[in-house]
Amino acid sequence: MGPRGPIKTTTTMKQLPRISSALYGMPWAIVAETHKELGEIYQSYIKGTYPPATPAALEQRGTAGYGITYEANHSEGIAILHLTGVITKRAPEMMCGPPIIDLARLDTLLEDIANDDAITTVILNLDSPGGTTLGLEETAGRIRELAAGGKRMIAYTDLQMCSAAYWLAAACDEIYAAPTAIIGSIGVYCAGLDSSRAFEMDGLELVLAKSGNLKAMGHPGKVWEQNERDHLQNMVDRAGVEFRSWVSTRRPGATEEAMQGQWFFAKEADPALTDGLYRDLTALLAEILAA
Repeated sequence: MGPRGPIKTTTTMKQLPRISSALYGMPWAIVAETHKELGEIYQSYIKGTYPPATPAALEQRGTAGYGITYEANHSEGIAILHLTGVITKRAPEMMCGPPIIDLARLDTLLEDIANDDAITTVILNLDSPGGTTLGLEETAGRIRELAAGGKRMIAYTDLQMCSAAYWLAAACDEIYAAPTAIIGSIGVYCAGLDSSRAFEMDGLELVLAKSGNLKAMGHPGKVWEQNERDHLQNMVDRAGVEFRSWVSTRRPGATEEAMQGQWFFAKEADPALTDGLYRDLTALLAEILAA
């Protein structure tokens, strides 16, 4: 036992700075409440207070489809990608927390679909509060390539299509949602956690050797310096401009007022953000097949 709880395995401990950097040192396009939840899980994890994952949970997280499932109806030419959870790319595994939509795996599936001539319509069935900005531009580009190749690209949600999830949805030519689904949250932020006081109260002192005045930014137990805060703000500002510009390009008519980080019930959202409302995926599929 350590002063802050059970010591983790060497492999997991090596991941902690990377996880901390991802959580607190890069821009996120995600619903704030979900990012807060991730931070709480991480903090309890490094303190050793998070319940260990069960063998069944570990087995589930080891499967390639965790957070992403794929189904295809070749006779009708329709492929559906069910995307559930937090969007990121090759995230370090903490064996805890919500499902992950791994953009690396999604890229592979999109490439497979691109090479499948029997598929003419692709639906991204999203349930996501968003995630990191890493990889979004590249995956959105793959979606556009499928559309340029003649495939009909559709995004749908009956739950959440927020932030990074809306970024991906905007790459599709059509966006639909259930009336009370939550969409939008168009914006970027970065939330740093200064845990230096907590370390001090626990009788811990961080010994940090580094080169470069921005190195080890966001490391647990480290005081956040003003130059680090300024660097993060600049990153967020640039990413925010890119996000709004992307949505404006893909959804002509979307107002600046609708892109200030707030979310909407789909039935009350800026009309430019969706192309119609369907109560569930079955209703949307029926419309597609009827056409």
